[in-house]
Amino acid sequence: MIKFVKKVVGFGAFLIILIGLALLGFGVYVLYKQVGLNYADLYFNTASWLKTLSEYGLLILGAVILITGIAGAKGSSQKKTSCRGCLLLTYQIGAILFFVLCTGLAIGTLIYSSDLFGQECTNKDYFKLVDTQIQQAEQIFCSSYCQCYITEETLNRNQTAFAGKNYTTDKNVEQKIEKIQECPGYEVNAYSAAVSLLGTAEQLLNCAGWCTPAPYYIFSDINDDSFNGESCFIETKHFVESSGKTLGYVLLGLGIYFGINVLFVLLICCHSERKHKTDYLLYET
Repeated sequence: MIKFVKKVVGFGAFLIILIGLALLGFGVYVLYKQVGLNYADLYFNTASWLKTLSEYGLLILGAVILITGIAGAKGSSQKKTSCRGCLLLTYQIGAILFFVLCTGLAIGTLIYSSDLFGQECTNKDYFKLVDTQIQQAEQIFCSSYCQCYITEETLNRNQTAFAGKNYTTDKNVEQKIEKIQECPGYEVNAYSAAVSLLGTAEQLLNCAGWCTPAPYYIFSDINDDSFNGESCFIETKHFVESSGKTLGYVLLGLGIYFGINVLFVLLICCHSERKHKTDYLLYET
């Protein structure tokens, strides 16, 4: 029985080690590639502590989680009582934190993921701002202020959308502007909310526009033919609801598993203490 308990604890520790390694690897990638570190866009170019946290936070968190996992793996197989107790205590603290974190996130995700967006595309101030910025961007992109470049295939595929627009199909044009971020005089602050949301949504969910579908991509490649004709509010809402439920159940499963780990670590410690007392009594007699 105690061997099975140790294997369960060891496997839990292995999962934590994998999570720690994944976070470390992603942290190195973020730091090396400077992913998401456009401080002007994120408005914290003057907050040096936040800049440092964003750069090294994943590395620190990954290292702590990795150490916790290693402590559990070593502690579950360690024969020396004093070392095992110290290692398992370290792992126990980590397992309790993971249990609380995973369970809390699971409950929150399962309860609130379906209500996060609501039914109206402008029911939140942030969504209103996004919709307003998209409308402004749509008026400027492919206009007299910013001539866009489209391929012949794009024009033939969607001639109605480009009627009255300022575009060029000249492949030899000096600057091929295929998204609003490339427009001369583009201001980050003017479209920061829309870019942060739509820049990802257009590529990931193949949508355009927020409350109503835009005729083409504005914040990613206008010549990309993957647009499905749906608004990004609808697509993002469906994505969050479906992925939220999946993530919630995964987190709940992990929370339950780490909760069992907490109990099993206690069993290992109690078994060790009982064995120690038995050995002591046999020695005394």
